[in-house]
Amino acid sequence: MDIMSLATELNPVGKLIYNHLFGWIQTWGSESELIGAFGITVIFFTLFLKIATSPLDVWQKVLARKNSKKMEIMKPELEKLNKNFGNNKEVYMAKQRELYKKHKYSTFGACLPSLVTLVIFFVIFGGFNSAVKHHNSVVFDELSGVYNTTYTQVYSEEEAKGNADAYVVATQSAEQAVLNAYKPEKFLLTTNIFMPDTWKNPIPDISTYAGTGMGKLGIEDVNATEYEKVMKPIFEKYNVNEKGKSKWNGYLILPILCIIVSFLSTKLIKQPEQPQMAGQTEEQAKMQQNQAKTMQFIMPIMMGVFSLFYSAAFTLYMLISNLFTLIFNLIFNIVTKQIDAKEKDRLMSTTVKK
Repeated sequence: MDIMSLATELNPVGKLIYNHLFGWIQTWGSESELIGAFGITVIFFTLFLKIATSPLDVWQKVLARKNSKKMEIMKPELEKLNKNFGNNKEVYMAKQRELYKKHKYSTFGACLPSLVTLVIFFVIFGGFNSAVKHHNSVVFDELSGVYNTTYTQVYSEEEAKGNADAYVVATQSAEQAVLNAYKPEKFLLTTNIFMPDTWKNPIPDISTYAGTGMGKLGIEDVNATEYEKVMKPIFEKYNVNEKGKSKWNGYLILPILCIIVSFLSTKLIKQPEQPQMAGQTEEQAKMQQNQAKTMQFIMPIMMGVFSLFYSAAFTLYMLISNLFTLIFNLIFNIVTKQIDAKEKDRLMSTTVKK
């Protein structure tokens, strides 16, 4: 039986992560028990991706900065338009478009980088899901092969000896062989990086392995009885403690850090001021600004949901990615403040000379 032929298909991003990068790192980083080869893979992949997409981040920042300055210039004119044409929405919108065109202000251009970033996020999410699903199917296929080979061999030997307990001896030998063959991919305090860093068991049960929906692996064509038979010794060692209570895969460390870093990174991004719409009262305009501020919490919340229901590997990716973005935002803000200060000094000196 060809073990790999039973494994689930990898999508292109999954192949890059699992077959190429993980395969390469296993040749030299498989001895690291603290971080694990796949943990190193995630860190390397995230840093490579962030460096490769850094021009997009710079473009997004520069574009947002330009739009913010243009909005500051247009604000008095927009307020004047709202005062004169606020009761006529069509005329106001037409005048507003003329003003945007005059100052080359593009609402679509301001949103485009964010849309590209969101697309990249979900592409990578799909890639990690593919790699996690593939790894779990490969692990079971390999352990199934170890179990069946050992059982057949030992049972034949014991039966030839006339041992009435050949079945028991063969089963015990097969289970021990499975335990010896299984090597969990750890990351710090997380037992299995391919499962969530939460209260979930380190080893997926059949409902998680074959089930569909959020947090499920959705691996098809698996025999539930075979799965539970082969994985039974692994369940007993990793999913249950000495008192018979269920073990957690992790301690929610990665999800908590991911949410905190994502929130801090978002807070460093200056949100563009929203122009007052036609017919809006001051109270409505203020409500619009509050809604825009509320949107800053959407991404950290989304990160939290993904980190609770999906693998610790993807949570680690989000954490490293957000940490990189946080540092990038800090540096960008420091640099732009220095540029603004120099520009202000230059304008002041020019005004004084005049």
